Amino acid sequence: MKQIKKTTIKRWIQQILHRFGYQLSRTVTSPIDAFALQSELIKVREPVVLDIGAHVGEVARIYRDQFPFASIHCFEPFPQSFQTLSHSVEGDSRIFCYETAVSETNGAAVLNANLSSATNSLLATDERGASFWGDGLLDTTSQVEVSTTTIDTFCLEAGISHIDILKMDVQGAEFSVLVGAKDMLANQRISLIYTELITCPTYEGQRKLHEYLSLLDSFGYDFLDFFNQIRSHNQLIQADVMFLSSSFKEEI
Repeated sequence: MKQIKKTTIKRWIQQILHRFGYQLSRTVTSPIDAFALQSELIKVREPVVLDIGAHVGEVARIYRDQFPFASIHCFEPFPQSFQTLSHSVEGDSRIFCYETAVSETNGAAVLNANLSSATNSLLATDERGASFWGDGLLDTTSQVEVSTTTIDTFCLEAGISHIDILKMDVQGAEFSVLVGAKDMLANQRISLIYTELITCPTYEGQRKLHEYLSLLDSFGYDFLDFFNQIRSHNQLIQADVMFLSSSFKEEI
């Protein structure tokens, strides 16, 4: 009986819409490839890409496929990962590797090296993290002193006036990276920001989603979309997020 009623209502709505020249249809959306989207948005032939938290070069190689003539600057402070990164991009004269962390200050910091190197962070592990990510993954096995720089300092020293893509994956410390890029952000000299955001307790001192939205909004950056969502315990615990500068949006 309920199914008959639903069918009748749907037919009635279709008749009304048809009378006004519209058609009722179902739209099926497929997951958007974040990197393919970036290649659609960034039309510069030789874009400048900053890969902050490059790990062993997986994302750098994706960017090379998407942008054959890009200059890609990879930052990875963990010595073992940096060694693998350097080897993996060896021979590519347009990929530059730096064994340093990117943060809000220039100097040095302590990197927490965890059981899984992909979870290494300048932030200490939150004891609640295991309940979301599983036992052992975030366990800190050692601490390494690493050098730090800021995006503003790096760009000034490297003579980079504009960043086309800023990619960040620094395990909860992305907010600090943005604070260290306040001059570039204030002058809209970063077109696109693509960053991982963790939304469950994972690292001590990690910032919340609304803080990222507020900070970037203050610099004139608009949220575009979520990608690669991960859920646990009926909640979103991690997603990649893309932002565009307002000036860049006007150009596309």
